[in-house]
Amino acid sequence: MLTFTSHSGPLTLGSHLLIKATKSMKLIEGKEKGEREQLKKINNQEVVMRISSVKRLLTLIIIGALIFGGGSIISKAEGDSQPESITNGEADLAENHTLSEVLAKGKVIEVISEDETIDPLSQQPTVNQILKVLITSGKYKGREVAVINYQTDNPVYNIKVEDGDGVIVALEIDGTDQSKIKEAYIADHLREDELYLLLAVFVIAILAIGWRKGAKALCALLLTLVLIWGVLLPGFLHGYSPVFLTAVIAILATVVTILIVGGRTLKSITAICGTLGGVAVAGLLALLVGKAAHLTGFGTEEAAMLLYIPQAAKLDIQGLLFAGIIIGALGASMDVSMSIASAVEEVKRVCPELKIWRLFQSGMNVGRDIMGTMANTLILAYTGSSLQLILIFMAYKESLLKIFNLDMIASEVVRALSGSIGMIMVIPLTSIIAAVLYGKIKKERFTTDNEKVEAEKAI
Repeated sequence: MLTFTSHSGPLTLGSHLLIKATKSMKLIEGKEKGEREQLKKINNQEVVMRISSVKRLLTLIIIGALIFGGGSIISKAEGDSQPESITNGEADLAENHTLSEVLAKGKVIEVISEDETIDPLSQQPTVNQILKVLITSGKYKGREVAVINYQTDNPVYNIKVEDGDGVIVALEIDGTDQSKIKEAYIADHLREDELYLLLAVFVIAILAIGWRKGAKALCALLLTLVLIWGVLLPGFLHGYSPVFLTAVIAILATVVTILIVGGRTLKSITAICGTLGGVAVAGLLALLVGKAAHLTGFGTEEAAMLLYIPQAAKLDIQGLLFAGIIIGALGASMDVSMSIASAVEEVKRVCPELKIWRLFQSGMNVGRDIMGTMANTLILAYTGSSLQLILIFMAYKESLLKIFNLDMIASEVVRALSGSIGMIMVIPLTSIIAAVLYGKIKKERFTTDNEKVEAEKAI
């Protein structure tokens, strides 16, 4: 009988064969286990790829729907503005059905003459133009009309054009014969082509740099525009409370925008809570200070013109002022909160062992760096929009007592400072929320989540 010697003593042939068989079985089991794990990873990757494909498809569907909805709203707005221009052009003539006014796009194909005349009011020399204009849109597209472009010595009312310029032409149509154009004149420059070009550059830039994130940002932007043009502004015209309606739209826009950009993650929850907290602070401050300072909302000519709109809606002009402050503070607050939430998430990913206090400190450090530039951004934005008014005050050397107590100036100061304070309060609010949410996550769980995220990004 054959025997084998080991460290523990002699082994029989049967025992030796049994040991070899056991080792072989273990090797086979280990190989099968590895294959199963490999297959599981492949299946997980396929699931992630399917989820990513579904996300892309949903994103494209949402973007298409928003573009269609936004286009419909813009088309409706253009359609609504056309009848108003007809009725407001020459009211007495329109009522008698003798003349009606139609706006159309046109192109100056020739400057026939430029004659110097004397302005009858100021007695100053001016130059009137006789133009040949080709109509390029609407019912009268393709027709050429002669237009006298009157000039004055006041540059505010002058529209100086040259060969090849695009213009908006106001056509006076005979009420009894719609095919007959009685008279035409230049209403304004045609600027939409340049605006569309700038919009295309914006879209290309955000897609080229942001890729999928850029597409999501565009989707969120379109949705915000739909909410404003399709819900908020019509709600104002129907007499709803501006502050309440704006608060609801701000909540919807914040939640949907951040969920589209950041997904259903702790980062998004953190950014949403921080943004809404900061906007609430800005809105409450504006409301309290505005009421105490007796701000009326009539600080601009446009606010006074709202009293004569044809919808006969009972608008809360003061409420519109506070609604504008809330909308103005929303963008900056969203930017700051998302930046801090992203920073805290990244710190936690790199150092999963960090606890609540250290994460809060990290968020505050990032927020302090953001605070200086963002506060400047808001103040400079409001200053830039009021630059001409400030120059007028400086030129006429008005006293500070008069300047700071004017309704329009006080309104802009409240707008700028309340928005800045709201943005500043976003920093500690977001830092606290992010620290609490991420600090409670265990290291092992966060590491596993990181692996899933990295796999998703790689795909």
